[in-house]
Amino acid sequence: MAEDGEKGILSPGDVFGAYRVLMRLGIGGAGEVHLVEDAKGSKFAVKILDPKIAAEEPACVDRFVQEAEFALKSRHPNLVPVYDAGRDPDTGLCYIVMEYQPGGTLRELISASREGLPLARAAAIASDIAHALSYIEANGLVHRDVKPENVLFAPDGTARLSDLGASLFRTDGGNMRVTDAEKVVGTPAYMAPEQMFDSHSADMRADIYSLGIVLFEMLAGRRPNDGETAMNSFAKALEGRMFPDVRTLRPDTPPPLAALISRMIDPDPAKRPSSARSVLLALINPMPATMPSRTTLPETPRAATDAIPESPWYADKALALAALSLAVSLAVLAAVLFAVSGGGAR
Repeated sequence: MAEDGEKGILSPGDVFGAYRVLMRLGIGGAGEVHLVEDAKGSKFAVKILDPKIAAEEPACVDRFVQEAEFALKSRHPNLVPVYDAGRDPDTGLCYIVMEYQPGGTLRELISASREGLPLARAAAIASDIAHALSYIEANGLVHRDVKPENVLFAPDGTARLSDLGASLFRTDGGNMRVTDAEKVVGTPAYMAPEQMFDSHSADMRADIYSLGIVLFEMLAGRRPNDGETAMNSFAKALEGRMFPDVRTLRPDTPPPLAALISRMIDPDPAKRPSSARSVLLALINPMPATMPSRTTLPETPRAATDAIPESPWYADKALALAALSLAVSLAVLAAVLFAVSGGGAR
């Protein structure tokens, strides 16, 4: 893959189908994104699959195709709109034509804010992402690569999730349409522990974990696992070790939001919110005055309702310890009564 400043798959001035290439917007693990314009001067973003990867890894072509298929039929305010896709007959390149998002990426926004984003802004962005995840979850997908680089901004500031190329498509029977089980799919810094172990076993709770890492980073200006290798994070997760509370780095975070983040990034998927819809509900419910309070929830096709427990993530542990303590006390009392009654004498 070309480095910045080097010649890439396409160069400014190249003609690609009905478009003229203006500039390269970015480079990803499987291709490039270019800003192009048509004969009318309308601008678009074109994602090009690296021809070397396309030739050597057929599974990447399959994922590219399925991304295009889903994106072409989807119109959601928090997904980047896709207008065209296919294989260019002249160059043989696989491409996806998307709406150009001039607002940049969430990575750029985080990098520009050393001390974290304003609480209301971070929560609003997280709500937008959760809304997109709720939609794709309702349509049988798992994104598997939620990260700041894949969150783009429309001119009005709306956050839009992009890059469905790593998505896992499931049929109603739970079988995957694309099989590349030996390959880890995703970005390690944002990847749920179970996704590191087996990318194909990942469900929406893995995306919720990734969103939790992103939300933590938006507030604190750094990830909770910043500076750690993927293996270190995985080892800690296997030991059940939790990340620090976001309030250690961002003290003004409201307790309900901090508790939600802790649940989202719990190493045990069973302790996370079970659906993107539940995360969305938690984020749009009334919060303290420093947080956004939205009164309506946009419709999401086939979305399941999943209430967020009012107790924080550690409530179940506290309850279990209390029950254990009570059980021990009752056992001791029973033993004492048994001895006093003479039942234990021989």
